[in-house]
Amino acid sequence: MALEQAVYISVGPTSGSDLDKIVLRSTDIQYRPVKISITEAITFGCEGSPDSPEWFHYFQCAYRGIKDYVDKSNLDWTPPSINILVGGVEYGGLWPAAGLSSSSAFVVASAIAIMRISGLQISRHELASLCAKCEQYIGMQGGGMDQAASVLAVENNALMIEFTKPFVTVSPIQLPSDMVFVIAHSGVHARKAATSYYNERVAECRLAAKILARNSPHITEPSRYSSIAPLCLSDAQKLWKAVSPDEMIRIQKDGLSIVTRYLPSGITSLQNLCNLGLTSPIIEGCLTENTKTMNHFYLRDRAEHVYSEAERVFKFYNICKKIFSIDDSQTNSINYMQLLGDLMNQSQLSCANLYQCSCRELDKLISVCRTAGAFGSRLTGAGWGGCTVSLVKKSNAEQFIAKVREEFYNVIDGNSNNDLIFVSQPGRPAGIMVIQ
Repeated sequence: MALEQAVYISVGPTSGSDLDKIVLRSTDIQYRPVKISITEAITFGCEGSPDSPEWFHYFQCAYRGIKDYVDKSNLDWTPPSINILVGGVEYGGLWPAAGLSSSSAFVVASAIAIMRISGLQISRHELASLCAKCEQYIGMQGGGMDQAASVLAVENNALMIEFTKPFVTVSPIQLPSDMVFVIAHSGVHARKAATSYYNERVAECRLAAKILARNSPHITEPSRYSSIAPLCLSDAQKLWKAVSPDEMIRIQKDGLSIVTRYLPSGITSLQNLCNLGLTSPIIEGCLTENTKTMNHFYLRDRAEHVYSEAERVFKFYNICKKIFSIDDSQTNSINYMQLLGDLMNQSQLSCANLYQCSCRELDKLISVCRTAGAFGSRLTGAGWGGCTVSLVKKSNAEQFIAKVREEFYNVIDGNSNNDLIFVSQPGRPAGIMVIQ
């Protein structure tokens, strides 16, 4: 779902000596102002991602992404000079490096600003796809869920996002009105572009997908797994003709699942990858610029997490759907909240143990949230810091927040009156406000 909080960008034309430039400023003094030439923007990432990503690089991702879209679509477009001011946190907006997709929100907002000032019309589905691709110029091998949620959100609805072609499929689902989500910051900044952790998991999943694909009895074209082009785990599922993610991890008569039969447990070395049938070019094709030195991989754990997490998404969606398919008089909201909360708790357990993207501070905060009355609590975003999201009964939200302030924030820094915890319901999609 999209949060009610946002990244705000004010956009206007440049003037004077800046007529051929892009001028970027932020209301947050930790982000230095910068001027970029249009040439720099439209060629961003051509020679690889930056070694040390900075805040304005996300705007350049969007600018380059718009340029790519225009070229591919054979549109007439003059790259605009732009004056940009970024703000939001001081107005209740998104915190940076908090696992709340602020970087993706910034890319989306930047793309919309560029479209607006240059008169481009791009459909929302195309925009979501464009933003997902262009954020990879900064070195992140993301999947596009954050961008889809930002662009295609439906107010007061959660979204089930499926990565179909040519564009994602979004299925809005109404949530019970008596529950809310509470976002709480662990105090650890999650700057995913500054480390290789995120891309390491991507690489492991790609390698697992190649091995699973190679062993599918339905493969008629070996090129599907022998090509150096990476596959994702959903591709492997399709090649196995598995109807649901659960089929990939469901225990069969021999006591094994597809995943446990073909993916080794524990650490898999580079040599073991070769023994499993992967050639050096295939392995290299699965790695990214900042993961090329990896020499051990946890393939089974990562695949089990991804498939079980996908199955939990379907279960969450179907529970919400069921709530509104029966008489309100028959609906036990507490029971449904507990079912939804259990799925969130299972997700966190998988994130911590199988995907290994949690951290000590997140684990502690989640424990406090559950004790304080959350039906379920898990990390948000990529992990390794940032925020938790907790499912709470609406009438108990204030009491819940007070307990978390006292038992977590007061303990870690003696300040229980900070603004590191807030309530959010599903918000509106990204858009434009015209100021006369």
